[in-house]
Amino acid sequence: METRLIRAQELSTFVERVLAAVGVSPEHAAIVADCLIMANLAGVDSHGVVRLGHYVARLENGTIKARPSLTFERRAPSLGILDGDDGLGHVVMVRACTEAVALAEENGSGAVAVKNSSHFGMAGFYVNRIVSEGFAGIVMTATDALLVPFGARQPFFGSNPIAIGFPSTGSGQAPTGGIPVILDMATTSISYGKIALAKAEGRPIPPDWGLDQDGHPTADPHRIVGLHPIAGPKGSGLAMIIDIFCSILTGMAWGPHINKMYGDMDQPRRLGHFVLALDIKRWMPLDTFKYRLGEMLAEFNALAPTEGGDRVYYPGQIEGERCQQRRAEVDDGRTPVRYIHEVDEYIHEGIPIDPGLYQEIVGLGRRFNVPVPG
Repeated sequence: METRLIRAQELSTFVERVLAAVGVSPEHAAIVADCLIMANLAGVDSHGVVRLGHYVARLENGTIKARPSLTFERRAPSLGILDGDDGLGHVVMVRACTEAVALAEENGSGAVAVKNSSHFGMAGFYVNRIVSEGFAGIVMTATDALLVPFGARQPFFGSNPIAIGFPSTGSGQAPTGGIPVILDMATTSISYGKIALAKAEGRPIPPDWGLDQDGHPTADPHRIVGLHPIAGPKGSGLAMIIDIFCSILTGMAWGPHINKMYGDMDQPRRLGHFVLALDIKRWMPLDTFKYRLGEMLAEFNALAPTEGGDRVYYPGQIEGERCQQRRAEVDDGRTPVRYIHEVDEYIHEGIPIDPGLYQEIVGLGRRFNVPVPG
């Protein structure tokens, strides 16, 4: 079998219908589909539809609630805490971002700690929502132990991703295509999602990605038990800081005490997250900020690339441009997927789905009587 190209809207509809079949409300199913499809459009396939089967399994066994009761408590003018009630992490974090932006609009900044949540997909998705409102944003989450700290022999912290973003301009004398600056990274040298994707596609991984249970490099994704931190002690330290924000501050389990995403399937994840929104207008007019940032980005893009390179990219630019390449036209030819950054070009290409993952999609479609795209 060959890799298939599937239109984003068709894949989004499939995700929504499968989630609805296991009890998720249409509104919440749409949020999850938006997050997964944005990841695929951006080329972050490790956080895209490859995760759907896992969410379905947890929704069916009750470790993720299809209809959670989210509760937000404001603790101070700019601070609040959100209880996710073991719901889908995507739904929980969209609510957390909404609350953080509302606090920032009123007070200049808004910080929301999140407890009792689950895997929320690509962190940059939520930062993208914040910057689309004209705010700067920071999103982070703790995950189950996978990172082997610098100097240690066994995992302790999770890959603990963090995303930071700022809105930018797409007009004026310093155009950037309107693609916001979004740094989205794990504190491990790669995200575990890439391991999960390799498992689903049945392919080996580079042996320098991680370690097996004996502490040896392995090319078998099924034998991976630990990943290297980015930049040695710096990555280890950043992973700890994120765990403090997301786990210690929220009263959730930390590091090795967090229920494993794939190992502890009979237990809710009960993850902690953290989101911060900052009102740029409290420092300067938003258009001024966007223009100044646009000038910097244009100057940055003009740097001479290294030998063999084509250009120098700023954080989030590659993903933004890949969205343009992967987004397939829908019926009216001009309608973008919800929450995906607007672009001027609509290229009829689609999202590539490898054979192994496509078979999972076919299986879900047959099981829940949902038409399979592609």
